[in-house]
Amino acid sequence: MDELNNIFFSCKKDMEKILKKLKEEIHRIRLGSKSISSFLGKIKIKCYGSYFLLIEVANITVLDSMNITIHPWDRSIITHIDKAIIDANLGFMPTNKGEFIHIHLPIITEEGRKNLIKKIKLQTEHTKILIRNVRKKNKQYIRKLKISKDFLKVGENKIQKITSEYIQKIEDLFLYKEQEILII
Repeated sequence: MDELNNIFFSCKKDMEKILKKLKEEIHRIRLGSKSISSFLGKIKIKCYGSYFLLIEVANITVLDSMNITIHPWDRSIITHIDKAIIDANLGFMPTNKGEFIHIHLPIITEEGRKNLIKKIKLQTEHTKILIRNVRKKNKQYIRKLKISKDFLKVGENKIQKITSEYIQKIEDLFLYKEQEILII
């Protein structure tokens, strides 16, 4: 039974990693300056011969729902910050104003919202496939164990239960984000 429990633990751990990655990807899909500012802070800037997070080398200020400014502590790295933001491909272009960087977020149209929902739906479907692959892999591990047919059936049912739980979490996450996009 310890072998089965190890397989269950490994299965949950793998599925949790996949779900966490989806949450990060979906959270990156921005709807305003507050949601994007947290991602800006995590962008890695190459300067001083190393990599630093943007939050470590600059102040990020949310002016209103559609405007952000970035004031680097050392103006000599402003071009590095500008390049890193462009390379991050977050869906907007920064404007280098010499002493600071200004970001104006475009207004999302109804069509743009529908496209965002389609994009999120594709990501969630891909994530479900990854979850099912983890299920398949763990069921194969269970079948390789030298256990009775009863334990084999119990193990496969438990893996299916874990899979269903994570598929439901993915669906809930999609529905939540869809509502968030449609309301704003």
